[in-house]
Amino acid sequence: MVIQTANPFAPAKPRVPIVPRRVTPGLPGPATEGKPNKVHCPKCSARLTINFDESECLSCGFVDYEYFSPRAVKERNSIISTGTRYVLRYIGEFPALTEVVTHVKVYRVRNRAVFGVRCPFCGSGMSQSSLSGKRREIREERYKCTAGHRVSLCPNLEGVLGWK
Repeated sequence: MVIQTANPFAPAKPRVPIVPRRVTPGLPGPATEGKPNKVHCPKCSARLTINFDESECLSCGFVDYEYFSPRAVKERNSIISTGTRYVLRYIGEFPALTEVVTHVKVYRVRNRAVFGVRCPFCGSGMSQSSLSGKRREIREERYKCTAGHRVSLCPNLEGVLGWK
């Protein structure tokens, strides 16, 4: 004679008390247009909770795989992909060019950030040219436009980026 004290198919009792998050109806997005999230279980009418980005019934074990998480809608914007355009001032030694500025935009090329420089004289796009390599202690990047203008992007004494 076997005496069974507990039902082996009953849900297990957790060792640590769990405080589940409540399901709130999500915002209809492009994937769930006009389809709000379920708040109550269709099997036992108990309140659903969110576990690992799914709504689940703690009473009967029903899992709603059509649950739409409102947090998944938010897109991540990196600093590089925001499309910020910087305005750089002239930091050279000629006083006639102190009021001339150039526009610089940051682009992603594979795994690094590259500057897209607009020529301060003619307004056309510039391409990066190589350095001579004689003064490596100065962090400098040189750019050249199709009209022959040359611009060097380098930090000033305070570390702020400017052009020469």
